[in-house]
Amino acid sequence: MADKTRPSKRPLEMRLARLKILETPTLKLEQYPVSPEVAAELLYMAGFEHNDLQGRVIDLGTGTGRLAIGAALMGSRHVVGVDTDPRALALARTNAASAGVEVDWVESDIDKVCGRYDVVIMNPPYGTRTLHSDVRFLDRAFRIAPVTYSIHKSSTRDFLVKYVARSNRRIGEARSMNMEIPHLFGFHTQKWKSVEVDLCRIIG
Repeated sequence: MADKTRPSKRPLEMRLARLKILETPTLKLEQYPVSPEVAAELLYMAGFEHNDLQGRVIDLGTGTGRLAIGAALMGSRHVVGVDTDPRALALARTNAASAGVEVDWVESDIDKVCGRYDVVIMNPPYGTRTLHSDVRFLDRAFRIAPVTYSIHKSSTRDFLVKYVARSNRRIGEARSMNMEIPHLFGFHTQKWKSVEVDLCRIIG
């Protein structure tokens, strides 16, 4: 169990940075990894500022597990990571073992995820390849947990605020960060690309 006093985020960032990411991600799935800095900020917002990570936590679209493993490192009682890509989940299992934590990994489409959780954490697709794929993730999150922590491109902020309101939810807190995305696809022209994202706590 992690110490619940509030240390610096830097050690968590460093541990998350050591986790492996997919070297050949699938563009259609928008497999952009959440950066260690953004992941640590989201986890600290959830765990230390709002005390939301003590119970059952699920990471939708977990990829190689950075958010799920981070939640486990912070002492969550039960963490589940869900993804459709078996390659990503295989690497997530390796990452969890190297981090020394236990996470239940589930290969599934998010639309088939059921049950009740205390909180959802996720870095969903931004909808740049499949229109409104982010909305699918939000809808499922709202069905299975009362609190959602989600990362979205800041350029979609107005849409997100309106959609959350139509879903009878509200954004209780949001903060903006620049997330560094590594060169992953052939059309990338730079080694790193900086994208402004909003880290949102969405509640009923």
